[in-house]
Amino acid sequence: MKKIGYATLVLTLLASLLATEKEAPKVFISVDMEGIWGVVHGDQTSAQGYDYGAARKWMAEDVNAVIQGLLEAGVAEIVVNDSHGSMRNILAHELNPRVSLISGSPKPLSMMQGIDASFDACVFVGYHARAGTADSILDHTYSGATIRSIKVNNLELPELGLNAAIAAAFGVPVIMLSGDAETCGQAKSLLGNEVVTVAVKEASGRYAAQLLPREEALKRLREGAREAWLRRSKVPPFRLKPPFTFELEFHQSNQAEMPALVPQVKRTGPRSVVFTADDYIEGFKLMRALIALAGYQ
Repeated sequence: MKKIGYATLVLTLLASLLATEKEAPKVFISVDMEGIWGVVHGDQTSAQGYDYGAARKWMAEDVNAVIQGLLEAGVAEIVVNDSHGSMRNILAHELNPRVSLISGSPKPLSMMQGIDASFDACVFVGYHARAGTADSILDHTYSGATIRSIKVNNLELPELGLNAAIAAAFGVPVIMLSGDAETCGQAKSLLGNEVVTVAVKEASGRYAAQLLPREEALKRLREGAREAWLRRSKVPPFRLKPPFTFELEFHQSNQAEMPALVPQVKRTGPRSVVFTADDYIEGFKLMRALIALAGYQ
């Protein structure tokens, strides 16, 4: 029998460990706040709001239910990106200790900071509908104060679509979304019927909704996550075709003035601008910069 040298044995074991690590199932979670169970008003989503403390707790509970379902289904590694407002909403000590949390802002990829090709799937928790949606809690698109609509290649997208396209740039599909019923409908329409959606509430306006019983909501989130992971192969990444033409329409005409000063950006109307990018990620970053400029008065 041929003897194996010590160095060869060490290298073999190291290669085996690396291969195991690479093959370990890995999921990225982006968690917003407007679509969290219990949230129906802006007072619950900002640090200055009266009910913010309770909403932070609900946020952690919703995402923990999803995490539990994924872990039960066999996922080995989970990264959670706090994706709302200041992006410092989730109390880190209340999050499942087996996951990694990305907290704080600004971040280069904003709600999708941390996503890369090493992930097998992506999950959106607590998401909301695009700006101008009726009967959806706190509808807006990235910036409620400035953005009326965002289109990419003439398709108006909510945050879930803009972010799903980022995941797709790395070959990662979005397999699950939670939020209100209308947001879940938008997810199905954009990402396909195979994506698992969990509606934790049904809005009757912008600031009112009927909530599921709390334990039922957590159960559906847990079971939905488990189902989503098991059927992940049926959900393709949300790919848009290059080049990517971004059209931003603002609420007011003065909000288009500063963005229009950027050389590659063209003003197409009193309150709208357009630009084209060959790379979606670069286009997304420019879009965010223009939104920031639009808010400069």
